[in-house]
Amino acid sequence: MSDIISSRFTPKQWLNILLGPALLALTVSVPLFGPVEARFGFGILFWMVWWWISAIIDIKVTCLVPIFVACLYAYMPLGKVLEAYVHQEAALIFGATAIIVAWVRWGFSQRLALNFLMRISGNVRAQTAGWFILCGVISFVVGNTTVAAMFAPIAVAALMYSGFKTNEDRWNSKAASNILIAVAWGASVGGMATPLGGGQSVITYGLLNKYIGYQIYFTDWSIRMVPVSICVILGVATLMYFMDTDMERFSGTKEYYKQELAKLGPMSYEEKIALGGFALAIGLALLEPAYASFIKGSPFFGWLNPTKIFCMIPMLLFFMPSKSNPEENILSATALKKFFPVTILFMWPASVALSKIISQTGASAVFAGWITPFLGFSDGWSIAAWAIASNALSQVTTDTAAAGVMVPLAIESMNNWRGMDFGSVAWIWVTGSAISWSYAVASATGAQGIVAGYGANLRTMFIWGLAAAAVSVIITIAYFYIAIVVLDASFYTLPPGV
Repeated sequence: MSDIISSRFTPKQWLNILLGPALLALTVSVPLFGPVEARFGFGILFWMVWWWISAIIDIKVTCLVPIFVACLYAYMPLGKVLEAYVHQEAALIFGATAIIVAWVRWGFSQRLALNFLMRISGNVRAQTAGWFILCGVISFVVGNTTVAAMFAPIAVAALMYSGFKTNEDRWNSKAASNILIAVAWGASVGGMATPLGGGQSVITYGLLNKYIGYQIYFTDWSIRMVPVSICVILGVATLMYFMDTDMERFSGTKEYYKQELAKLGPMSYEEKIALGGFALAIGLALLEPAYASFIKGSPFFGWLNPTKIFCMIPMLLFFMPSKSNPEENILSATALKKFFPVTILFMWPASVALSKIISQTGASAVFAGWITPFLGFSDGWSIAAWAIASNALSQVTTDTAAAGVMVPLAIESMNNWRGMDFGSVAWIWVTGSAISWSYAVASATGAQGIVAGYGANLRTMFIWGLAAAAVSVIITIAYFYIAIVVLDASFYTLPPGV
């Protein structure tokens, strides 16, 4: 057995693996972290963060750490830990991702990308910024992992046509690597623009609804989060235009796009159905304010809810036959196995569980006690503190995990801000926004992990990712300083609909 183990991990890797539980043991022994249960909450957080940073263990295994620890020591009843993994809003993202699987299966994602690229020159800097903006806008309504899964293969195909045929070629080329990094960062940057943008938005949306006691409309969320998202997209796109590159133009890429688009031919029946299903779900979600009052309390229209709609449409696609392949339906188990990012099924529930564990063990209250004295100087300093802390955590864990930790902390710490009944509302917007700008570490989002697998240079991603994060955080602080401190806008300080 020892031979098998030693062939699987090197001594250095074993050191990184064992450092995770060692951090838990160290934290539990330090009174600074509060009562014993709170120490376990912090220790589990540190353990999971380290394994995410080092990437020494598969992310899906890391997601099971809270369960493993509960089996060793009952910091919470095991049943409660298992219940913590349940999050009804996750069904919304699962459903939306399943519909996108149909896009990928029938080629609509390729058609979308190729039509976009046909309108961009072969200039490397323009394509870098263009990929970022395209994926950024798509990420408003699609999770970051899914966006990267859709567009990274198309970007790689274009790069191969320009001569970058291997991962090593793309790693060693600043121009080629920048394109892949642009896809990953774009997939991440729009995550908070709508509740469909990713795991971090789902968690923040659910916590906000629970805090104020009712479900807000998608439009109420988006009109508050889209403006700051657009400002950040423009700021980071400008930065990306000036990233170091070893060539100014790609050769022949526009012709490649024309050829590939011609191969696709006219839009197929399957593409139209997959696109139509997504458009229907989005349309009903955005129109919810118009019909909500008419169906409220009706037992016949309980299904007319964004989360339920996004679950129902993929199920319908499972039973809609394809015309080009009679033996296959628009959505199939085979397509899900091939294109669905399985990590989603682990990452979102684990992030929810981590959030609940941090709260229920009392770790969040301890942390709030630490940072509260630093937040009382002024609202401006508080905005900066929450934005910087939230973004820093999202860089070293994941944006979803950061949402699960920081949003509950913001709710608990700022609940009595200005003596308001829902004083934390403004800080949920600030914290939620800053969480989505996670660009530096490959483990921060599924998108970074995907492009890393295609040869994106991780050193470039880290160095320029820190710069992009700094730009994003500065924009976020300035935006909310103007909105909350200068304008005192109830639009952000009060719950939507009040």
